[in-house]
Amino acid sequence: MIGHAQIEAALADVYDPCSVQANAAMSVVDMGLITGIRIEPPGSVRVRLRATSPWCTMIGSLMQGIEERVRRVDGVTAVTVEIDRESTWSEADLTDEGRRVLSGARERSRAAFPVRRRQWQERIAILSED
Repeated sequence: MIGHAQIEAALADVYDPCSVQANAAMSVVDMGLITGIRIEPPGSVRVRLRATSPWCTMIGSLMQGIEERVRRVDGVTAVTVEIDRESTWSEADLTDEGRRVLSGARERSRAAFPVRRRQWQERIAILSED
């Protein structure tokens, strides 16, 4: 019998491509993109997925990745991925692990590209001298 834990483990191997590109690689689970999992006998799995924005261009890739990964779980005979258009994603939906990954990425970014307080005023002063 297929359990939610098996499906969640499979989903933990599906990474959001935008988070990967931003050097903060997170699974769809840690991103908080999965809004529902329904398992029906004899092995049919339905996954509800929300996008990070209505303009997400990678939603098709995410859906395909979810379908491919969940289909590999023993006992799964069919996978349906539905887009959840009723909920809106925000950073509040991140798991604790997702928050840790994002915080680390932000710290690395600040270290690589330090910003000083009121740095924008310095730039305005330089431009007004020209």
